Amino acid sequence: MEPPPESPRLAARPEPQALDGGAGGAAGAPASPRLRWVRALLRLAVVLLAPIGLYLLTAEVTMRIPVHAGADPDGGEVDVYLVTNGVHVSVWLPTARPERDWSRWLPPEVPARPGGYVAFGWGDHDFYLEVPTWDDLTVGVALRGAFLPTRSAMRATAYVGPPIPGEHVHRVSLVPERFSELIEFVEAGFCLEEGQPVLLGAPGYGASDRFFEGRGSYHLLRTCNTWANGAVKAMGQRAALWTPFERGARYHLPRNLGEDRGR
Repeated sequence: MEPPPESPRLAARPEPQALDGGAGGAAGAPASPRLRWVRALLRLAVVLLAPIGLYLLTAEVTMRIPVHAGADPDGGEVDVYLVTNGVHVSVWLPTARPERDWSRWLPPEVPARPGGYVAFGWGDHDFYLEVPTWDDLTVGVALRGAFLPTRSAMRATAYVGPPIPGEHVHRVSLVPERFSELIEFVEAGFCLEEGQPVLLGAPGYGASDRFFEGRGSYHLLRTCNTWANGAVKAMGQRAALWTPFERGARYHLPRNLGEDRGR
């Protein structure tokens, strides 16, 4: 008995082709040059983007982990403020208190007066001195600040009073002991000679502020907002475990718009 004839449909089924062999290629054939370039570019993208993604993910997680979770932001009589310009958070302290009179500690170039406030910020030396506006930002300054440990600077700005209330302002009221610890933290950001801050020759952004030699290096793990978050920790207030960004530095701060408690 003869076997049944082969099905025409089965006989016409094409042989499977190798995925990497190109059109008409045989299994195991080398990939085309174009495909090799695509693979190389994808690997390079992963190598470059993975550390950035890890950095951003770490910042997002640690921002949400609080320290001093039970602190009372209205627990004292000394009002200090944290003010953001959308990129950088500065710390505002009253000019004259028994714990510190900044008008005597800072040079005359910063016209601090009793009854006013002094705003402090720590950051990248070149960014502070070479980028008064965003139009002045260069690729070199941006890349150095982002990827290399760089020299730091402190900025001190004198104001005649507290900041105008608004979404950009957070008030914290401290007991004198905590305020003293905050003063020590701020002073530690300055490079001192004979107990006095070292004034830099560059002018400030206006007539009421100047730049000083900073202590420590600025880098990806220690930014201007990491410093501001450290100031909140020094106050004993609710702060992020770690953050390099403005959003993280004020993530746990009270949303009181900087308004007075009406004492």
